[in-house]
Amino acid sequence: MQLITSLLFWILATAVASAQVAVNGPIEGFLFDAPTGTLRAVLGAPGSATLGTSISDGVDFGSVAPRQNYAIIFQAGKCQLVSNLNSAPAPIAIISGVSGQPEGTVWSADGTLAILYSRSGNWIQTLTGLPSAPTSGPYLDISSLGGTLSAVASDPQGKRIAISVSGAAGGVYLTSDSQSFVPVLPSPGVIALSFSTDGTNLYTLDNAVPELAVVDLNTFSFQSLPLDGLSNPVAVRPDQDTQGRQVVYVASGSDRLLRIIDVASQEVLTDVSLYVAPTGIDALGAHSFVIASRSEGNQPLWLFSSSPLPAAYFVPAVHASAGGLQ
Repeated sequence: MQLITSLLFWILATAVASAQVAVNGPIEGFLFDAPTGTLRAVLGAPGSATLGTSISDGVDFGSVAPRQNYAIIFQAGKCQLVSNLNSAPAPIAIISGVSGQPEGTVWSADGTLAILYSRSGNWIQTLTGLPSAPTSGPYLDISSLGGTLSAVASDPQGKRIAISVSGAAGGVYLTSDSQSFVPVLPSPGVIALSFSTDGTNLYTLDNAVPELAVVDLNTFSFQSLPLDGLSNPVAVRPDQDTQGRQVVYVASGSDRLLRIIDVASQEVLTDVSLYVAPTGIDALGAHSFVIASRSEGNQPLWLFSSSPLPAAYFVPAVHASAGGLQ
């Protein structure tokens, strides 16, 4: 019996490894895999997905445009655009004028704008015209606003940028020219921002209260939605569910929950229990998101999918060539 079990395990491991040899078959999306310093595809649907082989090696930092096949990477201090991630080899081009390697990147939903940012360095820099004609914008020092950068967001078309600043004079600011910021909400505890899918509202997440505020960008009025039962909200993302409803996802870290709120009624539709503390809600496939990236080689990748039913799934950490953990 033990021999049969071992044989079945070997066959399964071999099949999983073989499925990752090339970027072919159904691709859920692409992402930067920090433990291996590579860009990789997520092959197959959530629940049966595997990680593909590396597309670009030796990457110090990378970020893939949401639900697109191109990415920004940093190698040896150089900012580069990697195009056509589903081709081999993927074309790479230098992007000039970038001041430094960021700690994170926020994209517009259409993938035309990327905002490079550093919380520790207190700066942001935009890249526009992606992917065909990437152009670097000015380096902006946020310290002039009297606080420390805590969150960044772009509207769907990359026309407006929102940032939040912590500190005594902190709050939420909005810009349409990437240079002058206008205060829209005096809330120094905001840790996450996200625009609505039509760009008319801005969602701000304060985990100190905790509270979700919705700012109407036409009137600059706002309303607050309590997050009863959540002790550690860390990320917010509006989206449309499979039934066509406008919803807001709120991820709560230590609670290991993903709350789904109906925008129209402002009622909680459901709380999805997770097996991991979520760190974000980053678009991957048509109805899937990365809720916990890999930070170590033996960790799985964690996804959330709203189709066919809201649920969390893990993608195993399997080495493409040898079938071992990586």
